[in-house]
Amino acid sequence: MIRNFVLLILLFGVYGGASGQVFRYRLSANSGMFLGEVGKPEATPPVKNSHDGSEEFSPVFKPGAELEIMVPVTPDFELGLQFGYSRFSGHTPSPPLYNFFLSRFNPLPDNNKYPDEALIFDTKILNILGIARFYVVPVNRNINVFLKLLGGVSFTGTDFTFHNPVYRIEYDVGMLYSRGTKNSDYPKKAALTGGVGLGTTYRLSDKLDIYFDATASLINSDIVNGVPNYNYINNDGRSSMERTNSLAAVAQASIGLTYSAIPDRRFSKSNFTRSSRVNKNLFRRKR
Repeated sequence: MIRNFVLLILLFGVYGGASGQVFRYRLSANSGMFLGEVGKPEATPPVKNSHDGSEEFSPVFKPGAELEIMVPVTPDFELGLQFGYSRFSGHTPSPPLYNFFLSRFNPLPDNNKYPDEALIFDTKILNILGIARFYVVPVNRNINVFLKLLGGVSFTGTDFTFHNPVYRIEYDVGMLYSRGTKNSDYPKKAALTGGVGLGTTYRLSDKLDIYFDATASLINSDIVNGVPNYNYINNDGRSSMERTNSLAAVAQASIGLTYSAIPDRRFSKSNFTRSSRVNKNLFRRKR
């Protein structure tokens, strides 16, 4: 998966190099957090035990990276293709009693299905996203504020286990749940992704900008927090756990640099720049 992802980035890099006069490039570092699951909660058993002081996961921030290839369409609007690697991690000292622990996929022994030790998850996501960016407020010659829309596909892999490795040995389980990582034979899970963001650029030169944005996204996957979702089902007195899906809400901030082969880019709505004139000429040729 990662090898194919890198190859795809290189192919677009070669294509971009062939038409570099109309492209911009962005390289950023990112970090984010899992906010929660959106929609209908899991259907739980009528009688459910509880741990005193159970807590949801607290975020643990870890770095990722993004590469985007952008093409200006008008002075105020550009489209882009983003290749990203994101990590969402969390820690809880006393986990909630997820339905997963009642399912047959729980690797813990029957006499201790509900762990009360600290747990962690570490989710790694590769994504390919289409970007639409609207420059809505030119603050001055050097600073622009933009609105960002994104959509595409995310490939999600996760590890969910004990925070203290001693308990992994004690219970003879490496991972409580794993998918799409070196600890699992299953591939990453593909999921549709969409979101919005707000950001700003600061002009360093005709070719370089400092870039910052913050985004909120929904990922159609139930394992972003490391724990697969199950609904409690009771049919004619026979109970079972049935796998279900949900939307995961995440937030992420990115900071980096953009590079452009197009000098004299837009700095105000009333001014056509060299980049817009280049695009206009290209459109005329196509006609």
